[in-house]
Amino acid sequence: MKEIEFYFDWNNHKVIFSNGIICDIDEDKNFFVYKNMEFTLESDVEKDLCYAFNVRYVNITK
Repeated sequence: MKEIEFYFDWNNHKVIFSNGIICDIDEDKNFFVYKNMEFTLESDVEKDLCYAFNVRYVNITK
């Protein structure tokens, strides 16, 4: 299974993926949009991404 890494850049309010996609975090509503799908930060983002796209996503936020 393909693997895509991502991390949260909290200083700039972004989610940055290793495939080159950068998403803005809406801090008021606590979500971001990736490939036209909304993901809440209160959920298990890795699991939700994997389920939605059948690709393994790995959070490498330090």
